[in-house]
Amino acid sequence: MIFDHFNYIKTETLSGDIRTDVKNILLINGKYSTYIHVSNVADRNVLISKTYGLNHDKCAIAGLLHDISAIIKPADMLEYAYVNSFAICEAERKYPFLLHQRLSKICAAEYFNISDEEILSAIECHTTLKQRPSKYEMSLFIADKLAWDREGIPPFYEEVNAALDISLEAACYKYMKYMVDNDMILCPHDNWIEAYGQLKETR
Repeated sequence: MIFDHFNYIKTETLSGDIRTDVKNILLINGKYSTYIHVSNVADRNVLISKTYGLNHDKCAIAGLLHDISAIIKPADMLEYAYVNSFAICEAERKYPFLLHQRLSKICAAEYFNISDEEILSAIECHTTLKQRPSKYEMSLFIADKLAWDREGIPPFYEEVNAALDISLEAACYKYMKYMVDNDMILCPHDNWIEAYGQLKETR
């Protein structure tokens, strides 16, 4: 199990209630702010699910687990990726925390016993999106951005939220375009480049 590779991570016996179990593991590992963020993302993702006919429970679970690997140190994420022969892009080498989306998928599967591929695939690309994304992937991507983990309201909130009334694709494109136009991408992830290119074409 992935957490066994890191001797500083504390775990508890799962209760079976996903919200309780997420809260417990994040709090005992000193990640209170992450717990607040994932709770907000889960709630936002459920709201989006109601507009786009997605399964509410799947969207809640994806939101709660999307950052669960935040209890792993970024340097250890990179080492884990190397040891397990991940294909790593330049952005992930420069900024190892970008690997958290991929490791959160593994944590969700191995620790929380999540087997639903729609949930797991949404978690795996929630930071960067990917080419030809599913509705669940786009929903979590946008929920994560609108319920971001910083103080205040995101500067792109109004235009992205307005685009969400049009379509998930429009909201994803609007957010990505804002980030590109405002030079807020430190090093574009390969998946980001592919997703943004496709969305731009279809626009």
